[in-house]
Amino acid sequence: MLNCILNRVSEQENHYNLQEKTLYRTWLFQNFQQKRLKTVCGKPLSIIDPGKRNLFEGPDFKNAQLLIGDRLVTGDVEIHVHNSDWYAHQHQYDPVYNNVILHVVVENSGSETVDTQSGRRVPVFRLHVNADHNSTEPPCQNWAGFDITRGRNKLAEFADLRFRRKGQLIKKGIIEKSANLIFYQLICDGLGYSQNRGGFRLLAETLPLSKIYSILDQSDDGRQIITLETLLLGTAGFIEGPHSKYLRSEAKYFLGLKNNWKSLKCRYNLVSPELNWHFAGIRPANFPTRRLIALAQILAKFYPEEPAQLWINLLMTHSEIHPIQDWIRNYFQQPSGMWRNHPLLKNFRGNVLIGNRRMMDLVSNLFLPFGWAVASLRSDRVLLDRLMRLSRAVPAGEVPAAVSRWSVRIGLQKKFFTRNYLIQGAIELRHSFCDMELCKLCPLEEYEKYR
Repeated sequence: MLNCILNRVSEQENHYNLQEKTLYRTWLFQNFQQKRLKTVCGKPLSIIDPGKRNLFEGPDFKNAQLLIGDRLVTGDVEIHVHNSDWYAHQHQYDPVYNNVILHVVVENSGSETVDTQSGRRVPVFRLHVNADHNSTEPPCQNWAGFDITRGRNKLAEFADLRFRRKGQLIKKGIIEKSANLIFYQLICDGLGYSQNRGGFRLLAETLPLSKIYSILDQSDDGRQIITLETLLLGTAGFIEGPHSKYLRSEAKYFLGLKNNWKSLKCRYNLVSPELNWHFAGIRPANFPTRRLIALAQILAKFYPEEPAQLWINLLMTHSEIHPIQDWIRNYFQQPSGMWRNHPLLKNFRGNVLIGNRRMMDLVSNLFLPFGWAVASLRSDRVLLDRLMRLSRAVPAGEVPAAVSRWSVRIGLQKKFFTRNYLIQGAIELRHSFCDMELCKLCPLEEYEKYR
């Protein structure tokens, strides 16, 4: 449950409900009756060691030791609120969960076991949790100060952990699909932000880069951006249907795209699936319409080359962050066509396709982990080490509001986040401990400056 990542790299902030937090803490600290425990199938259960917190993808606890019946077993423990969540999250198809020895749940529909990908049956244990929970202010609220130097080193460890975890997830996607496809999906994923990531992800699946390039190969020279805008906005439902109201439909340019879309849709058998786009509460600069038009300009710069290959070539030939930043500015930030006064956009200001801070977040969370995944598949130790160093050199990106509040609580000033890896480390630490209210395990407590 807690470490289940469903096809997501650039994740939204997690919000665990009270029952999940209580269940997690209860198992970790063994705050329940230990006598006469039994699995759902009736076998006696003794918990020798609940296991260690798993911060990577996979089961929630690693290396637990249990006595089930008369057998001493060592392995992983997965925790869910509902027993059916095991199948809802498709753990039965994922070999990462083959070493699970116990499925801990609060609610069970009667099933005595769950199945692993290897065909083994895992016993289910229903944990009775005390739902009473009185939230108190976190201990760090009363810290007298914080050892910044040692704390920075600890956040760097969590940033590295986050970086490798994202790289491992991308590596899995490359193995299942292809590097070129995954990199294109990462670009779309990053442009979607948290509110519209789902729409961009489905768009990438509906309109793959190979199909886009095939259509561009047959289009007239000089019309690549217009063709790209037609394909992206049409597939996304902004040329026909209810979403068209978010564009300046009275412009002649829009009518030209509309006619172009009708022609391309018929000629190439294109579809426009029902995608959910969100505008409420989003700044105009982050509207999906603006991001799609930006994507058209980005892809026009790459065509006819494969973006993934160009990116890997860059990483293999440059060991410093500055030329990499210049490359990123050229491909992902500088407009190559109409932008500031684009005839389709409403209430729009801005000189670049993607802002600097947002771009640095994409580099840290998507593009460098992609390079790490490719280097890992190639067993290229030199490139792996280079990417870890580069991840420490990326300039600061956006500081999430939750991280900002957390940093103020422990006495850190905003200027502390001089590089993006410190922000990423803070995000990872919050997900791992603060969000789950596991203050007793917080690795920063030892760096408090006591009065």
